[in-house]
Amino acid sequence: MLRRLLFSLLFLLLSVAVAGAAPKAEDHDALAGLKSARVIFDARVPDWERLVFNLELIAETFDGMTAQGVRPEMVVSFRGPGVKLLTAPVINKEALELIRELKKKGVRFEACAVAMRVFKVDPALLVPEVKLVGNVLTSLIGYQNKGYAMITVN
Repeated sequence: MLRRLLFSLLFLLLSVAVAGAAPKAEDHDALAGLKSARVIFDARVPDWERLVFNLELIAETFDGMTAQGVRPEMVVSFRGPGVKLLTAPVINKEALELIRELKKKGVRFEACAVAMRVFKVDPALLVPEVKLVGNVLTSLIGYQNKGYAMITVN
């Protein structure tokens, strides 16, 4: 009985030690040698939940890169039906706050005029934090040719 109790106690202590020794997440290999990094996010978010989730993820990415000594240069380009979510009468308060916080950090936001036309969204209603561009596909081409990595967020 005493042997079982000691074995159980030893097992418990080892389990706690192993759990505490979990590897620390870091991005050192990916960011090694970088002082700055350019990225354009191709945002095709269809609803509030995904818009907020992806804006939070972009903010976490920005902060994580900055904390590791890399200066992010970020552009978020919206296209598709999600452009409707970026208008003053419709925008979610949480999404607007995230856009404003990111914009203060230097992240640029743009919305596609083609998508606004196709989905019958009045460009005059676009929130001022988001710039109207002629065609986001042109933006994606241009920024990639300037060395920006493209990441699609849905």
